[in-house]
Order: sequence, then C-alpha cells, then structure tokens
Amino acid sequence: MNTNPFEILEAKLDALAVDVRTLKSRTKEAPTDEIGGLELAEAVTGLSRSTLYKKTHRREIPHRHVGGRLYFKRAELLAWLEAGRRPMAEEIAHERMAGNK
Repeated sequence: MNTNPFEILEAKLDALAVDVRTLKSRTKEAPTDEIGGLELAEAVTGLSRSTLYKKTHRREIPHRHVGGRLYFKRAELLAWLEAGRRPMAEEIAHERMAGNK
C-alpha cells in the first residue's frame, strides 16, 4: 500500500496548527505586571469610574499619579481585592473547630 507523502505531511501540519492555536490561547491571559489607566482598574475591580476616583483621592486603592493621570498595576489591584476578602462560613467553622482541639 503506497501512501502519499503529501497526505502525511498535511496531517502533521494540521496537528502542528492545532498545537500553535492551543499555545496562543494560553498566552492571551492578561499579564499580572500590566499597567493601565482607569479602564484597567474598572475591568479588574468592577468598580465605576467615579468610585475609583473617590478611592484614589482617599488613598484607599493602590495607584500612581503621574503627569495628572492615574495608573494602576493589575497585580496590585488583584492583591488589594484579595486583601479585602472575607472568609466563608465554612472556613470560619473549620478554624473554630481547629481551635477547640
């Protein structure tokens, strides 16, 4: 049985194209060191523009003020959100049970 070498080559190229698409989809994740303006802060926190202005004025949210513009780091915003996380009831119950031992 003779197989066409071009069919084998085409199959390998198709497999390679699938692998490349998979790798590209993984790299579309936002980098944690990304720096942006209010649009980034709105996207990461879900807060409105006016709320972000208030929080920056009160210095309640990590930011930079350079040349009259506000800048935010994605990693700092994510850390700020995580720091405000309240424990779930299950976590509190687990901690209480651990303390009773």
